[in-house]
Amino acid sequence: MARDWYIAQNDKTYGPYSSSRLKELAASGKLSADARVANSSDGPWHAASSVKGLGIPPEPAPPTPVPAPPAKTPLQPAFIAPQTPAAQHQPAALTATEQPVWSGRPSQITNIKTFILCGLFFWLVVPIFVAAWRWLVLRCMTYELTTQRFRTSHGVISRYTDELELYRVKDTTFTQDVFQRIFGLATVNMNTSDPSTPSVSIHSIGASQAKSLREQIRTLTEELRDRKRVREVDYV
Repeated sequence: MARDWYIAQNDKTYGPYSSSRLKELAASGKLSADARVANSSDGPWHAASSVKGLGIPPEPAPPTPVPAPPAKTPLQPAFIAPQTPAAQHQPAALTATEQPVWSGRPSQITNIKTFILCGLFFWLVVPIFVAAWRWLVLRCMTYELTTQRFRTSHGVISRYTDELELYRVKDTTFTQDVFQRIFGLATVNMNTSDPSTPSVSIHSIGASQAKSLREQIRTLTEELRDRKRVREVDYV
């Protein structure tokens, strides 16, 4: 997966951006000298001027502080330094822990056409193994939604797990073809900003369950974006 960049500037966090997009922003002068960049919205953050290839001049050094005059009395309160701009630019840490929300798998009704055909030609023996394999493929596929991520696990012999950070979900759709409407099933599709998984689908689950799940994904996505202070910004 390509490296992502996040920008902290003017008390706001933007991103994620690709390396080439980050260079374009720097070349166009849209990154200030005090901008901070990181490969994660949680940090660690570094001065944009320290990244090679961006060509951003370093932030001017702060003026040398003038020594304060000696206190006249021992009861004079000590001076407390204000919070630095760098600390103000740091994103707030997530306080909520990841919790499971929902888990399930595609309905075996999806295989009904295969099962019928294999039943008609069961005397050839091979269709029996075909039907058993299709049953195993769906049986070994599971979906898991947490408060931060969506996981898809699949594979009969070898096991694979794909993960999607929910804050990358751009929008969701609810779809039903004729076959699914007959059997009360539906599919939830998610369009994402993740270049490796631009589209993720939850196939053939109960229609009422799919509607509720779509709303849960939308709510969790908005909450995560607010907590991470992540927004998609189009520069003109």
